[in-house]
Amino acid sequence: MTKLDFIEKYGQEDEPYVCASCGNCTLVCPVFRELKWESYGPRGKLHIVKSIMEGEGEFGEDFARKIFLCNLCEHCTSVCTTGISLDRFWEVARAEARERGLLPTPAQFVLKSLKERGDIMWMGSADRILWMEGIEELVKDRVLKKAKVAYFLGCNVSLKSQLHDVAKSMVKIMDYAGIDFTLLGDKEVCCGAPLGWAGNLKDINEMAERNLEIIRELGVETVVFSCPSCIVTWQEHSKSLKEDHNIELLTASQFINRLIRENRLSFEEQPMITATFHDPCISARVLKATEEPREIMEEIPGLYHVEMNPSRQNTRCCGSHGLLDVVDPVLSSKIAEKRLRDVTVTPATLLVTECPRCILAFDLAKFTMNYEMKVQDITQLVADSLLPKEEGR
Repeated sequence: MTKLDFIEKYGQEDEPYVCASCGNCTLVCPVFRELKWESYGPRGKLHIVKSIMEGEGEFGEDFARKIFLCNLCEHCTSVCTTGISLDRFWEVARAEARERGLLPTPAQFVLKSLKERGDIMWMGSADRILWMEGIEELVKDRVLKKAKVAYFLGCNVSLKSQLHDVAKSMVKIMDYAGIDFTLLGDKEVCCGAPLGWAGNLKDINEMAERNLEIIRELGVETVVFSCPSCIVTWQEHSKSLKEDHNIELLTASQFINRLIRENRLSFEEQPMITATFHDPCISARVLKATEEPREIMEEIPGLYHVEMNPSRQNTRCCGSHGLLDVVDPVLSSKIAEKRLRDVTVTPATLLVTECPRCILAFDLAKFTMNYEMKVQDITQLVADSLLPKEEGR
């Protein structure tokens, strides 16, 4: 039998034999739906690993690429009849590929950027505060301030100008609600999630702790995130969080929904907007945060919410998670286009979500499909709908 060190190290060597070959995972896999080859679906890849372990196959460059043609969207895991944590298996398989020197070039770049720059885009700490332009008065005393609440932006929101308004919207919401909050500013580094996606599982905790050490020093009790993957990464990989449960991690919608229940936010009538909500994979299938954004939308007068199918835990991936957008951007875009078609059969003129990768994916798909549809993060929708303070107080 062929020894697969990382798969055995992380206790995954039995998983290919647990598989019942029912095919549920293959039917929901966004990559399989596009490529339509069994060897690109979860079941097929599990069978290939099994054949490698039995000495009948090879863990070479071709199979390593197949491992990275995956969104790590958790859909296969959620429908597995034998309870295999397939997304965990694919991350471990990527670690095996890295150990064998078989990482795709884009994944190598991500690891180099994280190590040398602390982000996924070869930018740097100074670039993490560029989003503050235009709202200096709201943030000038917030950076590294001791507070009970911290806002963690993540790489995409802090570094991509296309997403800067998401961060500005969250700051405006917190200011409107009278929340005493803090920002990590240029001290913030990546949450660590892309390390795992690129096959480096051992350094995730270290990167997470670089942020958490500052958060603890500031006396933070609740951290609010714009990216759901950041939350899951810290929950699964931070050793200190597993020992110390005194820090609460919330999605933007969970936090905003709480503010509404505490009567801290007031909304003004909207001009009859019809909107639908796209559930990000990680929010829906891992964090189970599906009702909060819908409850928020129901609170905004003049906003008519319609569901698109599939939704909630059965949501389709936007195609941008798990590094697929950098390993195979064409395939990633095709998956996004397929999800956007789910929107086209609704009367919605506004697509709302709460994941920066989803926003980027849909904005690109709109362009390639020549389809007019406004895409917003839930924080942007809320900030735009707030009643002016003099009227709401």
